[in-house]
Amino acid sequence: MYVQYREKVLPARANLNPPKLVHLLTTSPPEVKSRKLTRFTARCQKLTDYFPVRRSKRQPLSKIKDLEYEQLKEKILNKCTDGLEIRQIEGKGRGVFSTRHFERKEFIVEYSGTLISYEEAKKREAEYVKEPEKYGCYMYYFVFKNKKYCVDGTAEDGSYGRLLNHSKNGNVESKLVNVNSKPVLVLVAKQDIQPQTELCYDYGERSKEIIDSHPWLNQ
Repeated sequence: MYVQYREKVLPARANLNPPKLVHLLTTSPPEVKSRKLTRFTARCQKLTDYFPVRRSKRQPLSKIKDLEYEQLKEKILNKCTDGLEIRQIEGKGRGVFSTRHFERKEFIVEYSGTLISYEEAKKREAEYVKEPEKYGCYMYYFVFKNKKYCVDGTAEDGSYGRLLNHSKNGNVESKLVNVNSKPVLVLVAKQDIQPQTELCYDYGERSKEIIDSHPWLNQ
């Protein structure tokens, strides 16, 4: 008699009842016990060939998110600019271009600068507006834990994030990340981005006074 499973044939006697084995082992001489135990172990091993133990390789969603966060944090702390290149654009000045493919929601670069309070930012902004040709527009306002902040990227510090140009139909968007209990602004791909593409995002500036000083913000 045979038991059929998934087109493989297994002798029915392989399903030896454990209590029967215990009885045989307790009533047989030592050398016989050893042989019977060896044969039983081999049969159990054969069973796993027909009925393999499945171990899931899937990770919990929370663990995946933790891993993604740690990878993002590492890129931020290391000031990662992988896949980016600064170029001069005629009639526009400097801009940042991709040198490789970026997937949607992938980290692009940190928008770095000086983290200051909202009150301090408004004071600086009032000074910058007086000389728009000199200072440009690098103030990024946001809310973190119900408090208003600003990253002032006006100072030339060699970072890439401040050089991404504005476009209301940009291929990049901003995201707020909590790193060591401090807010950090990063720019991520809004869509899949091909190599040799200029990276732009909507600055979100709607103030008439600011737009009058920087007309290109209306584009």
